[in-house]
Amino acid sequence: MKCTSLLAMILLAAGINSAVAQDLVLAINEGVTYQDGGPASERYKPLLALLSKELKQNIKLQSVDKYSTFEKGLAEGKYDLAFIHPAHVGLVAVKKNGYEGLVTAKGFTDYRARVIVANNSPLKSMQDLRGKKIGVPSLESITTTMFTANLRELNFAQPEKAFTATRYQDAVPFMIENGFVDAGVTGSGAVAKAWVAKGGRILAETKPIPIKQFIASKKLSESDREKLKNLLLNLSENDAGRNALSKIGMTGFVPWNTQVMDEAATRLGL
Repeated sequence: MKCTSLLAMILLAAGINSAVAQDLVLAINEGVTYQDGGPASERYKPLLALLSKELKQNIKLQSVDKYSTFEKGLAEGKYDLAFIHPAHVGLVAVKKNGYEGLVTAKGFTDYRARVIVANNSPLKSMQDLRGKKIGVPSLESITTTMFTANLRELNFAQPEKAFTATRYQDAVPFMIENGFVDAGVTGSGAVAKAWVAKGGRILAETKPIPIKQFIASKKLSESDREKLKNLLLNLSENDAGRNALSKIGMTGFVPWNTQVMDEAATRLGL
């Protein structure tokens, strides 16, 4: 009898230790219209090490390319942490799926979709886009989502029917130059600047929305979420943090602005 009780206690302790040692999952998506600088598994190693040390628990990386897969995983609570380029995916998770917004990336709080046209285009405003062919990045990208929401505010019926999509944003000017579309949409400031330098025009732009959000499941304790938030906000203040940031192409993070994010969610119809 004593042996049976001892065995039960050992198995219980092993189960508890196994639960404690279970890895947390950081899911990432860096957007569909940009190419990255190497395997995510290598680039995120320094950040994962810092996060794991802070929580005293191992964190593993899961790269999720498809937005629909990411949305489903967040809805099902599969990810403990997430770093998300497309704002609409992160905003839905915070609004509906039990996640807390921790921080957003510096330099990406003023992201907007810009409508570009040839200099001699007769188009003068967003309203003039009715009935025109429009080149856009991937249909599920945050850029196209923002642009579509703007057209709906202007009472465009089924605006997506006018879209011709391309995977990479720097292909949008090519579509205009070769007469495939009447106007194009880009969220890239560099693409827009280069277009204007070549003599093109920016017809209009949407209101800005912060992108590249770091969120955490509320299944994590409030204390752990606060630790993560503080760590991320202070990464740019030390060598290890700056190294981790440089590996993923970031310069730092700023606090999550609930009012701004709520307004963005409303504007996007989420």
